[in-house]
Amino acid sequence: MNAELQTRLSRLRDSLHGGQLDRAALFWLKLFVELALENDGEIRSDRWVEAGLAAQVSGLDAAALAPRRELVANYDLFDLVRLQDSVEFSGAALAGLDWSRKYRVSLLPALEDSLPELHAWVEEMWAELGGVSPRFVDLEIVLTRHSPAGRTALLEVLHEAQAIFDGWLPQTVVERIASALNMPMADVYGVTEFYEMFHTHPVGRKVIRVCQDAPCALAGADRLTDRLCQHLGIQPGETTSDGQFTVEPVRCLGLCDRAPAALVNLERYGPLDPAFPEGLFDAPRPAPLAIGGLVKLALSNVGVMDPTRLEEYVAQGGLAALRKALHTMTPAQVLAEVKNSKLVGRGGAAFPTGLKWEYAARNPAPRYVICNADESEPGAFKDRALMDGDPFRVVEGLILACYAVGAEKGFIYVRGEHHLGYERFKGAIEQLCAAGYLCQDILGAGFNCEIEVRRGAGAYVCGEETALMESIEGRRGFPRLRPPFPTDAGLWGRPTVVNNVETLAKVPPIILHGARWYNALGTPESAGTKLFAVSGSVMRPGVYEVPFGVPLRHLIFDLAGGLRAGRTVQAILTGGAAGTFLGAEHLDAPLTFEDLKKIGGTIGAGTIMVFDDAVDLRQVLRRIADFFAHESCGKCYPCQMGAQRQAEIMARVAQGQARPGDVDTLLELGGVMTDTSICGLGQTAAQAIVNAHQHWPELFEAA
Repeated sequence: MNAELQTRLSRLRDSLHGGQLDRAALFWLKLFVELALENDGEIRSDRWVEAGLAAQVSGLDAAALAPRRELVANYDLFDLVRLQDSVEFSGAALAGLDWSRKYRVSLLPALEDSLPELHAWVEEMWAELGGVSPRFVDLEIVLTRHSPAGRTALLEVLHEAQAIFDGWLPQTVVERIASALNMPMADVYGVTEFYEMFHTHPVGRKVIRVCQDAPCALAGADRLTDRLCQHLGIQPGETTSDGQFTVEPVRCLGLCDRAPAALVNLERYGPLDPAFPEGLFDAPRPAPLAIGGLVKLALSNVGVMDPTRLEEYVAQGGLAALRKALHTMTPAQVLAEVKNSKLVGRGGAAFPTGLKWEYAARNPAPRYVICNADESEPGAFKDRALMDGDPFRVVEGLILACYAVGAEKGFIYVRGEHHLGYERFKGAIEQLCAAGYLCQDILGAGFNCEIEVRRGAGAYVCGEETALMESIEGRRGFPRLRPPFPTDAGLWGRPTVVNNVETLAKVPPIILHGARWYNALGTPESAGTKLFAVSGSVMRPGVYEVPFGVPLRHLIFDLAGGLRAGRTVQAILTGGAAGTFLGAEHLDAPLTFEDLKKIGGTIGAGTIMVFDDAVDLRQVLRRIADFFAHESCGKCYPCQMGAQRQAEIMARVAQGQARPGDVDTLLELGGVMTDTSICGLGQTAAQAIVNAHQHWPELFEAA
């Protein structure tokens, strides 16, 4: 072989083997050689491209210009002559070639006699590598499965593609996804840059995400992050030189009961020893969730049955409610039973569930029902207990909701960090469909219903119902202006019901035992039972189900184990990061919507964070401010700018360096965000901080 050709092909081989050059470049070289041998050593560029576009190579995006451009420009093999004016291009001039023009393409004069040898080399390389890497073949399989759905499949495609390409999305992959889903590439990049879990630059083969929010911070998350980075020899946000690890400090992972906690890729780790970060390099240890309570309705199967086996769910009485509804009740009767039960939403807003269903059912079909499983706020993890421990119950509740409102399509939207819950829901739906409880003509009753599971990708705002629908539609999770409300115009402009995981888990027992049985539990104004996620300074953080009306003291001391010896209650944050504080004097208050409201507390989604007298509340408030600044989507200025300014002020307060006027500014910002933000994130982002100032104004003073 010509020595010059051998040198250049050696470099080309190294680039192909090392992955620096897309294997599609080998396809274009093979095609050039075959055509050139038939045409006295030269071809026209337009015919070269036409032949490539006509070829059928699985996994190859022949329309992508980059591989052909890099082959021609970077390996010093080709000579091109523009047909319009016979201007010759070779060497460095090829880098700026205008491929919309037509050229005669041949090997360089010094190499033109080596075409047969080049042909032999190309055939050898093709036999070894092919024109497409196995990863791109896998990508084509993903796109074949999802592309008929179009844009709505975007987040699922991005998740699967990122898993194929070592945790990130190269430009060629984004280009191929955009083409397959018939979307502008800018729209795809808009989505990848919005959601935190997508990466468009290389990351480590293992991405270690360490939670930074209040419960984990109290348990030593900062020390854990520092020790981990010291051990790996990198800074937060960096990747080790061998490409093995990336460390990412992140907002709440929903593992507050395991603080301090981390994810390694999608595997959960916690509770971790801040002094021993090496534990993150071992296999994750099972950490059963602490559950308990006086009366278990939603939690009755958690820890009792194998959540991956339908037959075990049925053995515990599962699906009896669905059989009863489909065989003995009309949709209107199911709706009325839920309405009469006084069940209200368990995601925080406490809107009457039956009324929401009724509003949607009044509107013309098609209708949709969505299970909101995007639990993402600091201190919130009660839905995770149901997703991981009893997914069949949640799906049964969703099917009943679809039946009641006349929807033949349902969705479950799971936060991206809860991969186990996602897999549990997928498995449950497959088994239910195979057994005749889902899909077509369910139980012979003539009711059809399909359910899809979708993943979020690290955006707290997608817990807001309209942002969630935007995400399902394949867009950035920006909240919509309301009205119209989702029950009138929701997913794809159709009537849509959005219910929380816990809300749907309460539906089967209501249908099975009746509305009167359910609302006999609790109090006249707060019917039934409630799941509370208790974390912070308690001995037994976990999820506890109690009937409304039990004292707060029972939840914290009897169920969650109370505080460490010698410690006293300093503050109790009710309702989560967007909630309000109570003190030790409120421990005997009944846990009801009406009673907590009287004393300035809130039930919210059932999040209770307890802080003993050893906790610096200023640091807690700083973490809350940081959380909302990080999670603001940026659609509306009051939230975007207000949350950032709030975080800056709280950083100074936490350091004892508050400036004159900071408190007045903080309170004014809180009022503006509450009154003018588009969605609940901005409207409640200042609530805990403003409320803390009402309780403890001395915390905000300069040292």
